[in-house]
Amino acid sequence: MTHATAAPTTVRHGIGLHLLLWVGLPAAGALLGVVLAHVPGWIAVLPWFPNQEQITELAGVIGPTATVVLAVIGALAGGVLALMAHDDVVTVTVGEDTVTIARPGERASFPHGTVTGAFVDTRHLVLLGAGGAEIARERVDLASGKLRSAFLAHGYGWSETDPHAADFARWIDGCSGLSVDAHAILRVRQAALESDDAKDLRELRRALAGHGVAVREDGKRQYWRTAG
Repeated sequence: MTHATAAPTTVRHGIGLHLLLWVGLPAAGALLGVVLAHVPGWIAVLPWFPNQEQITELAGVIGPTATVVLAVIGALAGGVLALMAHDDVVTVTVGEDTVTIARPGERASFPHGTVTGAFVDTRHLVLLGAGGAEIARERVDLASGKLRSAFLAHGYGWSETDPHAADFARWIDGCSGLSVDAHAILRVRQAALESDDAKDLRELRRALAGHGVAVREDGKRQYWRTAG
């Protein structure tokens, strides 16, 4: 008898998020542009507000055309924000053979045999490999209950918390237990963390994994442990 393979389970963001990104943000930007166009007129009726002459002149200049221009600029700004936020929209597909984590322009697959466990840690999906190594730690902002169900349905191990949480120590430049190369990567990664460079953070996390180091962050602080 042939064993039927269960269809892969895909966990993704709902339509509400996409409506917020592609409709809500541009609409909010356009509304903000309209509001800004009316601000000089509102201030002009306040006799106690300084520079009334200049404000009254500005209010007289701003007409329907300027209002439309500001609304369009606001909508475009909202669209740019939507594009930036879309880079963080992640889809997780869990199948009998592989786990795939995909974001716009980036996709990574992990064979079932290499995944020894999974859990969610502060909105990050973490996949564990041999020896407790973190083979993936991706911010997904997906419902942990849906992720748990998907992994368990396809025979993967699942933990409610990080089984290695107690092993993490705060990174201090020059601390013992890390190689010179690992410290160098962590220094660069700290700069990326300070500047909120998500792409660099992911790439440098993978570089540290190559040195047998797992890393997580709490605010602007990095924590590390040896793994693998």
